[in-house]
Amino acid sequence: MFDPTLDKIIITIVVVVAVAVFRLTLGVIFKRKLRELAGYQLLANVITGVLLIFFVFYLFTVWGITQALVEWLAALGAITAVLFFTLKDVWITNLFAGISLIGDKLINVGTDIEIDSKRGKIVEITLILTKVKMADGNIMIVPNKKFRETIVVIRSKGRR
Repeated sequence: MFDPTLDKIIITIVVVVAVAVFRLTLGVIFKRKLRELAGYQLLANVITGVLLIFFVFYLFTVWGITQALVEWLAALGAITAVLFFTLKDVWITNLFAGISLIGDKLINVGTDIEIDSKRGKIVEITLILTKVKMADGNIMIVPNKKFRETIVVIRSKGRR
């Protein structure tokens, strides 16, 4: 009998009014009954936030946005998976090697090392790469996965 768009508008108005009335009622109840409770306003805000999420999801369903949102998130997930596999060798491997390198007690900033027959002192360790200052003053940038793939000689400080 009614236009479907008009029904959606009416439902939206009713839901918005219901949320506003609920929020005001909840605020009054918490102020009267739970005033001595520390953080009663935070509790009211959390409850309102959770219910607001449910109401927004309901309105998305009424307006048909949920299906489009699910399709968009699925496409975003597929793109993320492709990017993950594309960047796996470049970034992800270095990232995990960097995390293990930072936790390694033998390799720190200031450690003298030899890697691929090149000697130098570590000047910076990041999650992706390590910077090594060579004897001639040049900086060698070493991907962190190199520390896990090749033999690294850690020079003791007594041997110069």
